[in-house]
Amino acid sequence: MLLLTGTAHLVRLTCGAAGADVRVHASWVDSDAGAYTLGSQNTAAIVNTTPTTVVPSPTGTVDRNVKHLNITNNHATVATSVLVEHYDGTTYEPLMGVTLLPGENLVFGATGEWRHHDPQGAEYSYNIPLKVNLGIAGTQAETMPRELCTETNSVVPTASGTLWMQAIYLYAGQVLNNIILSSATTAAGTPTNAIAGIYDAARNKVAETADQLTTAWAANTTKTLGLTAAYRVPTSGLYYIGFYMKASTIITMKGTTARTANQLAGAAPILQGTSTTGLTTSLPATAAAITVSNASLYAAVS
Repeated sequence: MLLLTGTAHLVRLTCGAAGADVRVHASWVDSDAGAYTLGSQNTAAIVNTTPTTVVPSPTGTVDRNVKHLNITNNHATVATSVLVEHYDGTTYEPLMGVTLLPGENLVFGATGEWRHHDPQGAEYSYNIPLKVNLGIAGTQAETMPRELCTETNSVVPTASGTLWMQAIYLYAGQVLNNIILSSATTAAGTPTNAIAGIYDAARNKVAETADQLTTAWAANTTKTLGLTAAYRVPTSGLYYIGFYMKASTIITMKGTTARTANQLAGAAPILQGTSTTGLTTSLPATAAAITVSNASLYAAVS
């Protein structure tokens, strides 16, 4: 339970990101000398970082027992931290703080437990399995160990405007903000578009970077491309890093030397190869079937 036992007591919420759209529902029971009254409040969209009262103070001799709080990030793209605090008239004490991605919610129940849900209503598990990762500092996963890449292993992943798909294993609970890629010995020539994204095992796009447009990409250069919105991995398993560039000359990229046969690479699930062709200004929502390649591409996420 969460008690407000004085006329100055209240519960407030503070968002960490301006421009979010956080909605709060609260339900409570008021007790006054043995008489019980039910109450509730729906707080209008919180779109700034100003602390907002979500459970008001009781009046007179009333004691208020907060039975339920439902805090939902209703914004389609903006993630935000939320901090719930109890005020006793003198001190604000933090009760719970989490980051809510778009569509997620945080629920306080009558038993006093807090539960964090994804957009489908599933509870999060924060016990991420340990995994050896010798990638660049800050990376959480790689498509292949970077120590296997050398300066001479230059892979041409695609033709201009053709999506390359490279398998990567991700763990439930990881929060991803960037895709890291590295050019090899060939720089981009007159680029007009370049976008990277994350796809699930069914080749559905779940996250993407901004279009790099005409940004230069020199030879032997590692770039960190920020996702347009943070992505929390819902389930452990196979995902793909997708990447395409539209240019007169596309970059070669770090990876492994092409093998002479693809019997293993072509077995299900296919780990790498070309997919959708003819791309210009956007990634496909669902990528085409992968045509297997016997070379692989280095990518990482952080």
